[in-house]
Amino acid sequence: MSYRDTANDLTAKVKLALEKREELVKQYESLRSELRVSKAENTHLLDMILKAYPEIGEDISSCSSADEYATDDEGEDVADTNRHGQRNGKRECVESPSALQLLNSPTRMTKRRRRQGKRDDRNDPKRIEPLPRDSQGHIVYPIVIGRGQDQIEVHDLGRVIWDPDTYHTSRYIWTPGFRSTSIHPSIKNNNTSCIYTSEVLEGNGDAPVFQVTAEDMPDKPFRASSSSGVWKQILDILTAKGINVKTHASGPQMYGLGNLGVTKLIQELEGAEKCSKYIKQKWIESNAANPHSTDTPVEDDDVDDDDDDDDDDPGEEDE
Repeated sequence: MSYRDTANDLTAKVKLALEKREELVKQYESLRSELRVSKAENTHLLDMILKAYPEIGEDISSCSSADEYATDDEGEDVADTNRHGQRNGKRECVESPSALQLLNSPTRMTKRRRRQGKRDDRNDPKRIEPLPRDSQGHIVYPIVIGRGQDQIEVHDLGRVIWDPDTYHTSRYIWTPGFRSTSIHPSIKNNNTSCIYTSEVLEGNGDAPVFQVTAEDMPDKPFRASSSSGVWKQILDILTAKGINVKTHASGPQMYGLGNLGVTKLIQELEGAEKCSKYIKQKWIESNAANPHSTDTPVEDDDVDDDDDDDDDDPGEEDE
């Protein structure tokens, strides 16, 4: 076989390979399109399930990016998130379980039984160390909870609204005016931290609004109808940026409301006794404790980092 014949033979093979490649590319694009449609349908179905069964929201494995900002009814920019993560400039989404799996999940039933047990335990007295007070017996502000990166400072306990009853649950009283601060990685500036202010606001309707504002983004507050929902927005953004933070956290814990000392002070506020759904916690105060000590009370055993309290919040996660 001459060199010319060999060249012609190779040219024919290359042409055939290119045609096959083009066919495979078309098939690939078609499959990608079908996959996008399937993911959109799955996301829509999961959203419908979350609205119907908000208590199983924590069982859904999803990732969120929050480079988008929505505008609320008052025209203010409010940070919002979607269901897709972003890593190295590419959007990706973690596969979620099916709706049937979620509804019949043993994990869901286990968590429901565990939470029911928690509510029953509130009648059991819990040990508590007195919070620091001044010489006249007044609470010293800020109330410092935790230490190091978990430290939270409570600056205002707020006021009790007992009617409507959406401002309290069996375990928490949501007091408008409540304000706490904590330090976390900055969303705006990489490799820095900033102060986040968590607040409970009185809503225009019949339920509280939970707002968290980053010190370096004062014009873009995060808002939701639950404490867990508003902090989930922030943690999702930080996770999508590749920052190592908790992927799931209890809203009451992030606010400082999971602390037994804070719980005791709030349930002693004027009007708290009128909260019909709230189950008062009983206490065992330490007689040996120094009332002027800076030690903080023991954290509520009913709340942990792996347990979300969305079913105790007055609404769904997002507003």
